[in-house]
Amino acid sequence: MVSHITGKNINLPVLGNVLIKAEKTGIQLHTTNLEISVSCSIRGKVDEDGEYSVPAKVFMDFVNLLPSGKVEFVLKDEGLEVCSSDQETIMRGMPASEFPLLPKLQKNHTFTLKAADAKKAIGRVVFSVSLSESRPELSGVACFFNNQGQEGKVALVATDSYRLAEQLIGSGDSSKQTTILVPARAMSEIQRIISSYKDDIEPPEEVGWSVSDNQLVVSYGAVELTTRLIEATFPDYQNIIPTEFKTHVVLSRSELQKAVKTASLFSRKEINDVHIAIDPENGICSIESSDEGTGKTKSQLRGEITGEANSVVLNYKYLTDGLNAFDTDKIKLAIIGAMSPMLILPEKAEDADYRYLVMPIRQ
Repeated sequence: MVSHITGKNINLPVLGNVLIKAEKTGIQLHTTNLEISVSCSIRGKVDEDGEYSVPAKVFMDFVNLLPSGKVEFVLKDEGLEVCSSDQETIMRGMPASEFPLLPKLQKNHTFTLKAADAKKAIGRVVFSVSLSESRPELSGVACFFNNQGQEGKVALVATDSYRLAEQLIGSGDSSKQTTILVPARAMSEIQRIISSYKDDIEPPEEVGWSVSDNQLVVSYGAVELTTRLIEATFPDYQNIIPTEFKTHVVLSRSELQKAVKTASLFSRKEINDVHIAIDPENGICSIESSDEGTGKTKSQLRGEITGEANSVVLNYKYLTDGLNAFDTDKIKLAIIGAMSPMLILPEKAEDADYRYLVMPIRQ
């Protein structure tokens, strides 16, 4: 649970360690990379309070090799002694005093989300975050709690200015309003922690989100993740999403995915372009690409088309990411024209808690 965020740090080697804290109330494991910290409580019998830090990767690999049964830890002068059945090991680490202080935060605003919803929502938006650090406001996932006219809802939104993903989920508290910008790395960690409980007989159903002093504390079962928030203003994305379209196309998602994948093989490498053309008269959506070096291809898909003939050129990577995020058999493409963004939606309006916008490649 906790070792995932650790790594090598030349200036602060202790950041590669896990802090083991034994108290009468139980045992806690802590790690931090100074941006994110994760702690996990485990049951155990504590004879004497104490704390010590050991290299996280070595400790995890070692524990995975231990035989099942009781394990005893004793802190000695030369390091942490680990005894189990017929094995004795000394692990050398660093004193707890060298480990960064973990602040105790006041949890001002707490929201509860269903764990399954939170995990799904993060997976559907986090890939749209910008990888560039030049615009901090695009480097995280914006969480709008009860904002944007959505009482009792949380909107998770991410964009890199080439595409935008928005997922709505229910919140356990409809009285408070707040907006936070969570770093993409922290969001991925939250998703991973929720996923880690899949082998439990009864995984916790809810995950708590507490906002305090530019920090977010996420509590799930015995695990708590704390992360710094991004101090920037997320763009007013509602103004970017069109509300009126000239053409609507309902297609099989798997057929469109296959056609886009085929077209990607013959797209121009520096542009990654695939051309979508809509022919309402014959009920056909054509997906094509061509490159002087590799050749050309054209797939024709049958679909339910309303509106006028239309076409748009898109980056196949962004289009593929969006299609992969949906879980419906059919999706709807909403198109204005070659110079405007295209919106991907679920086929049925009642499922429209997720939408994905792709900017066109302007010819």
